[in-house]
Amino acid sequence: MKIILTLISFFLFTQLNAQTHQVRGHLTDEHQKPVNYAGIFLLSAADSTKVKAVVSDSAGHFNLSNVPKGKYFVKISFIGYQHYKSGPLELNGTELVFNLGRIRLVAEQMSLNTVEIKANKATIVQQLDRMVMNVENSVMAEGGTALALLNKAPGVTMSESGELSLKGRPGTMVMINGKPTYLSGNQLANLLRGTASNTISRIEIMASPSSKYDAAGNGGIVNIILKKQTKAGLNGTVSANGGAGRLARLGGGTSLNYRTEKVSFFGNYNYFYQDLKGSDDVKRDFYRDGMGAGKIPYSSSVQRMDEKAKLRSHNFQAGMELFLNEKNTLGFMVNGGVGKYPAVKPTRNRLYNNETGDVIWDAHTNTIGKERWTDMLYNINYKHLFNDKGHELTADIDYVSHFSKMDQQLDTRFMGTQQLFLPALKSRIGDLPSDNDIYVGKIDYVLPAGKLGKLEAGWKGSVVRMVNNLKYDTLQNGTYVPDHSTSNDFIYKEQIQAGYVNLKKDIGKFSIQAGLRGEYTDTKGHQLTTDSLVKRSYFKLFPSVFLTQEINDKNRVQLSYSKRIERPGYWDMNPFRVYMDPFSYEEGNPYLLPSIVNAFELSYGFRSRYYTTLTYNASTDVISSLVGGDSNLAFQRPENLATFKNYGISFTASVDFTKWWSGTHFANLFSNDFSIAAPEGEQRIKGTSFTFDSQNTFKLGNGWKAELSGMYKSKVVSGVFTTKSYYMVSAGGQKEILKDRGTLKLLVNDIFQSKQIKQSATYGNISAYSHSRPDSRAVVLSFSYRFGGDGAGGKQRSTASEDLKGRLK
Repeated sequence: MKIILTLISFFLFTQLNAQTHQVRGHLTDEHQKPVNYAGIFLLSAADSTKVKAVVSDSAGHFNLSNVPKGKYFVKISFIGYQHYKSGPLELNGTELVFNLGRIRLVAEQMSLNTVEIKANKATIVQQLDRMVMNVENSVMAEGGTALALLNKAPGVTMSESGELSLKGRPGTMVMINGKPTYLSGNQLANLLRGTASNTISRIEIMASPSSKYDAAGNGGIVNIILKKQTKAGLNGTVSANGGAGRLARLGGGTSLNYRTEKVSFFGNYNYFYQDLKGSDDVKRDFYRDGMGAGKIPYSSSVQRMDEKAKLRSHNFQAGMELFLNEKNTLGFMVNGGVGKYPAVKPTRNRLYNNETGDVIWDAHTNTIGKERWTDMLYNINYKHLFNDKGHELTADIDYVSHFSKMDQQLDTRFMGTQQLFLPALKSRIGDLPSDNDIYVGKIDYVLPAGKLGKLEAGWKGSVVRMVNNLKYDTLQNGTYVPDHSTSNDFIYKEQIQAGYVNLKKDIGKFSIQAGLRGEYTDTKGHQLTTDSLVKRSYFKLFPSVFLTQEINDKNRVQLSYSKRIERPGYWDMNPFRVYMDPFSYEEGNPYLLPSIVNAFELSYGFRSRYYTTLTYNASTDVISSLVGGDSNLAFQRPENLATFKNYGISFTASVDFTKWWSGTHFANLFSNDFSIAAPEGEQRIKGTSFTFDSQNTFKLGNGWKAELSGMYKSKVVSGVFTTKSYYMVSAGGQKEILKDRGTLKLLVNDIFQSKQIKQSATYGNISAYSHSRPDSRAVVLSFSYRFGGDGAGGKQRSTASEDLKGRLK
């Protein structure tokens, strides 16, 4: 903090007397509705050369900053509107802020059915506090899942079990449309598998979010923004896709929007059908007194699991906005998702005595799991504009309901063993429900304070209640009887009250954004089975600072700091056991503590196309999984396992190689260093890793476009687990048809089926090795058709629960 305060003082001192100007304005259409993402150009009055260029924000506001003295014109250009050009502006140093006020753009009188002009967004866009991956019109976003698409995002790694890391940092929060998902790792993975990738507009990657966002997420926030039609008039889309991986996959959906001056209705529905086939190999070695040099395991188990699953999901959204008058808007929205994931997993597990070479047992297990879930979110939102200069108040109320249920049966037969006491058949039936209710309220206030800058403040309160009544029955003498030793009834309650204040200020070519967030947390975890109660209450402050220096039009430097927290996932604190097979299970830990991270970033940008970022993060009480058990039963459980340091350097480049070939490339070199408290003493695990992502677009003319993406991830260390290197290459092409209202796309994902995850873990007296082969290679053909009129677009709506929903794990 001393370093940051010193830097702030230095920049304030050097820039205090800077005599540069700002030119501001607010764009609206003929109906007083904001015009967003229009191009604003500052031209020299002497020769009409371009001096600066910006785009209007989601509310139609724009700000041309760091303008030197001189005479200028402002020119505004946007598709569907007549060009606007201001009168001459003379900036002479007497008035540092020149406000053009409200500028009304006049619509072009032309037939949009005859001519449709399209603007292509860059695939990767670097903003002040986030990197944005635009996938709305990408070939790579067709016919796949949100889970597969996340793994193509720069610096993001997400496992098949729903664990996410960003630039090597674990504990990253996942949000959808600004709303946390409130799901466990496996449940989150299922939700993302059930979300069709062609419903996604963009992915926002925030390594250091500002104080406006919840402090949750040690690794930052990844926000998935779904498509939403908000154009004027009646319009919509229909789409369908089909293809195959190892088995068939299908999908389809529709969206519809109707918007007038007084009201807007919107809705969409998507169905996803995917048959999956994968396999896993796991080897566990068991030691008696540690794993020192020269020691060999006394026994080993070798396991092979084959899985066939049928993923089916229905996702929908409906809502309306009432434009009460020029300053007040009231909105209602409901989001829903219903899905099921029945799976059959035959498993063979052989246990060897390494001292004699004998097979202790050869177990054949058939696991049948029938998982289904229902997610519903109900939202009421209100927005009041005090004026047209960005002074506004917004409020949200959310109710989120999540219910999931897993019906599980494990039947095991022992074959060809020398252990005569083992039963011929062991059987276990599991009933694993989860019922969750979340209530959230939020108020945000924005005040442009002239020379003092822009002030943001807000409050957010949330109440969470989770109920899990897990029951297992075992087969005894031909009858299933309750197994009280593995059943568990758990109720978790949580309340968080949070407030924040954030100030943005431009001083010449220097900008500062500083914020402070305070969060009070109160939790109660009650295990009814054993009548044990774990209560925690704590208050913590989370500062954040962004310092930006515009050296000139081509060069920019930024320094940021944020303090964040990773609270234990709701399911992580439930001590219930979920059996993978008769010889292994996962369980929670009610005594977990929150983990705290201090994150620093220093970045340099050149021409708004090339970025270099240095990162350093230090975490305490890191929540990580460990492995344990013996040759009869192995388990995996979360613990406050380690302190953690992560440091690295990343490079982002957006390059137009030719007029027809453009690409965005991301490279990240980082080191993870864990200090783990192990039974045999402190264990130091560290390693250096490298990742590379490349997205390339080829415009071939006559409505044809092709895309090629590739990624490589080297060996990565995360707690006691080490993941070996792998790569993936995907390609696709598209053709605009039916007068450019239809799009036909063909995608081949993971062409070489090279995404095979190999992991190892060593802790205590167990070492484990796994090799997973997911169903990642697929060929998909898709078609979409757009109908209706075109008009000015609106903005994406987020809700009060925007920063909570990723913690049900």
